[in-house]
Amino acid sequence: MNPKQLEDSIFEAVSDAIGREWTIEEKQLIQNNSKLQSRLKEWLNNSLSDTCWHPDNYKLVQDLNTASNFNPPTMLENEEIHISF
Repeated sequence: MNPKQLEDSIFEAVSDAIGREWTIEEKQLIQNNSKLQSRLKEWLNNSLSDTCWHPDNYKLVQDLNTASNFNPPTMLENEEIHISF
């Protein structure tokens, strides 16, 4: 996929209530694109995206807010993520 298609796919995963986890390729695009990171942070805070986030995607974008060096998060097998909405 080209970057535009990947970006569309990233936002589709958090807007259509499909609850799909982003692929490695999508996560890499997020990691390397500060403008996209900013848009995802805004979308995370947008009430239109409520209940559409896969827990791993939610944690990844939340971590962008706190980490200067982005590393895709890893979850422990039994770890549960609380999404605030």
